[in-house]
Amino acid sequence: MAKKTLIYFVSDLHGSSLCFRKFINAARVYEPTVLVLGGDLAGKAIQSIVRGPGGIWECNFVGTPYKVQDGPELVELERLIADHGYYPYRAEPGELEAMEAEGTLDDLFLRLMRERLTDWLNLADERLRPLELPLYMMLGNDDPVELGELVDRAPWGVHAEGKVVWIDDQHEMISWGYANTTPWHTFREQDEQQLAAVYKSMADQLQNPERAVFNLHAPPFGTQLDEAPALDVNLRVQASLGQVQYASVGSTAVREIELERKPLLGLHGHIHEASGIRRLGERKTVVLNPGSDYTTGALMGALITLDRDKVSAQLVRG
Repeated sequence: MAKKTLIYFVSDLHGSSLCFRKFINAARVYEPTVLVLGGDLAGKAIQSIVRGPGGIWECNFVGTPYKVQDGPELVELERLIADHGYYPYRAEPGELEAMEAEGTLDDLFLRLMRERLTDWLNLADERLRPLELPLYMMLGNDDPVELGELVDRAPWGVHAEGKVVWIDDQHEMISWGYANTTPWHTFREQDEQQLAAVYKSMADQLQNPERAVFNLHAPPFGTQLDEAPALDVNLRVQASLGQVQYASVGSTAVREIELERKPLLGLHGHIHEASGIRRLGERKTVVLNPGSDYTTGALMGALITLDRDKVSAQLVRG
């Protein structure tokens, strides 16, 4: 009897070092046979910690003021900030404002992203190589394209985007981290026509699409895995009678390719609020989005068992 494959899948860590450590440590907890790290690895903001007089460093982080001494207190504050997905930066008074005026702040932001991702990849090598545990990963729409070269050179794991990879002897996987167009014009977006062309090109390379895994960052449109707060033209959240209104913002190209090729499994992310497991089409393809709660340090993921033509899945939180 063929051995079953257990996938542990997470997405949208957005720079949270705590969530990444949990992801790596889950290898010993859940004992998966394959790890899949979906897109959106990078954080979204720098948190400055400003040097004050007398060896004091100050910042206001998520509504809480901090004044700490240089040394262990400062290091612990930086760890707290990193665990929430932000990039701590020790700054002189007015330093970041000057960099913004000079147009060099984005260079600092990219440098901090590179440093953290490098640390993550080294940790994955340290913890996963001894286990010989396969790791497949890719960038998402919120990740600058420049980070791709780091994932290409990862000491452990495979940069799976744009490739067909065999995750076991019966199941292939295709991966693509670009998302359909968003109101925020993020780093890696494509329109639906462009996405459809990419998906078709990759799906055409599959030997057994009916047993394949489609690891596509954007969720399929209209599946409840893609529901986000509805926005008006000024990007303000819409509400009715005090209740936030939601709308489908997923990809029609993802939905069409999954309905057409009928893969065994669709792995998605991108929409943090829309965790769930659904079935799509006549074949009842399992599609899922674990969601994301990275700002609290909670890791949301999915455990999926593949058994030739069968799949079962459950969402987990740690």
